[in-house]
Amino acid sequence: MVEAAALFLRDGFERTSIDRIAANAHVSKQVIYALFQDKEDLFDKVVRSRLEQGRSDPQPQPEGSVRQILEAYAGDQFDGFVDPDNFGLFRANIVVARTFPALASELHEFRRRSGRNVADYLQTLADDGQIALLSSTATNLGTRLGGMTVEGSRFFLGHAQPTPTQRAAQARFAVALFLGGLRDLPVGEDAEPQPPYTPEPPQLAGTASMRLKPERFDLLCEAATDEFLDHGFETASLDRILAATGIGRSTVYRQFGDKLSLFRYVLHREIDAQWRELAVPDGDGPEDRLRRLCREVLDLHLEPRTIRMHHLLVQDCSIVPDLARRFYAMQIERLKQPFSRILEEASLAPPAPATLRACHTLATFAVRYIASPRLIDAEERATESGTAAGILLRGVGGG
Repeated sequence: MVEAAALFLRDGFERTSIDRIAANAHVSKQVIYALFQDKEDLFDKVVRSRLEQGRSDPQPQPEGSVRQILEAYAGDQFDGFVDPDNFGLFRANIVVARTFPALASELHEFRRRSGRNVADYLQTLADDGQIALLSSTATNLGTRLGGMTVEGSRFFLGHAQPTPTQRAAQARFAVALFLGGLRDLPVGEDAEPQPPYTPEPPQLAGTASMRLKPERFDLLCEAATDEFLDHGFETASLDRILAATGIGRSTVYRQFGDKLSLFRYVLHREIDAQWRELAVPDGDGPEDRLRRLCREVLDLHLEPRTIRMHHLLVQDCSIVPDLARRFYAMQIERLKQPFSRILEEASLAPPAPATLRACHTLATFAVRYIASPRLIDAEERATESGTAAGILLRGVGGG
């Protein structure tokens, strides 16, 4: 179990084979199959054992002002987030959401319970009239603060994990925005630059001319994209792609060179296909416009193909970290123009990189909806978009 856990949490389910587990544990595959039905059963039991190990009693509340206490909570959450085992569990939660829905739900609830200290504290503040819950619950607000602190899916998508100093600064930023909204942020906010995104055609790796007609080439790319989205890079089958398209193996290799080049090409193509130019929505004032923008971003985030891209790129980020970062940058970039216009209307400064990322994290509820397999109805989308806009422009209150 120890070796299996190390591999599953470091490399994920798809990229961990029974052969590798047996070799690392210095046992035969027969020994493993005598104890577990299959790889799925082993993975399920490994993750559940880690959940049991991770259960703990509530910790004493920090001392200080509301801001200081929330910063302490946020800092602890970030430190826990980057712990290798916790990070591996969180990544597993995202990747297995479709294939292990029951386990994904348990992982999701485990993470929510791990934030019960801050949720209890926020509920106490709300009961005392010190903060407003903004049509939400203390648990959901605590989850939103945690999501802003760790910046949603960013560190699962090719970005290096932050240093302790960076984590502390991000915790302070998240709490300031959470309590007072954008008006409470310092002018000249110091933040890590946001990598640029520009839609551009991916480059073909092959040197021979492509003999396929454009429609056949598109068919090949679409079949390859579906295969990778369904199975991931390691277990995707070129044979299935060829069978779906009727295109010869030699033609594919002549153009792309190898499986990895095909993978990179179709992912780049899919990222650009998901790009949208977003306009400032109609609405009655800045907060209503921002609420509608958050709803539009959430709707895009919840499109099935976007969810599948998240699962694939979180799973295979180590293979194509640059494309994982490109996928993240695309989502932030499409928010920039309309968000900046709304802030200008509200007499607020243009958003710095961290503010743009925070807006995206709040609009999409961090990784909640890509880590949980349940369906999200229109009423919940509307409620959560309103909460996101309220936090951004007004905060929940406090000092």
